[in-house]
Amino acid sequence: MFQLHYFPDNASLAPHLLLVETNAKYELKLVDRKSNAQKSADYLKLNPAGRIPTLVHGNLVLFESPAICVYICEQDSASRFIPSQANPDRPLFFQWLAYLNNTLQAEYMVWRYAEKHTTELAGVEAIKAAQATRLAEMLALLDTELGRKRFMLGEEVYACDHFLFMLALWCESLPRPTSAYENLSRFMHELSQRPAIRKVCEIENISLDCYSR
Repeated sequence: MFQLHYFPDNASLAPHLLLVETNAKYELKLVDRKSNAQKSADYLKLNPAGRIPTLVHGNLVLFESPAICVYICEQDSASRFIPSQANPDRPLFFQWLAYLNNTLQAEYMVWRYAEKHTTELAGVEAIKAAQATRLAEMLALLDTELGRKRFMLGEEVYACDHFLFMLALWCESLPRPTSAYENLSRFMHELSQRPAIRKVCEIENISLDCYSR
């Protein structure tokens, strides 16, 4: 059984989605960010980075959300959410997963926690404004990509789509939100209809109202 250490609407969301999509047996362990539980001595024994999520599977303890997503997909006997070795789209799967994690998520975190990226509190709003512009460019790139195909790799849903779904939810808080982009909005509406995604969002108390059209 998988054990996912999570916090609602956190970076654990994409792994949680994939656990449900693959019909895996799993249990959730809440790591209460409100009390800074991710920095507790017990949690740091599991994840020395002190971040969420962490996945425990047998003797394996794994952190970093993209790595957890890939691992869950590779444990799925049907291999539905990661392209096979023979699939020519497999390199693109890793390209987009890396882009989403290393570029979009990283830049979003600077916007979300701008006060941690300056020693001058007066500069916080300037950082947020600059990041909002950068993020709008990244979302526009993804919107253009989704104008060419139904999902990130084509007609099939893969884990990179779940990862984008998680980040796009967060980006609804930007000055130009995800729902302002035609193709991203369509993508989010379509994914939000998947039973597994609706189930996880209900568990984590995440509203999908802006995608119900």
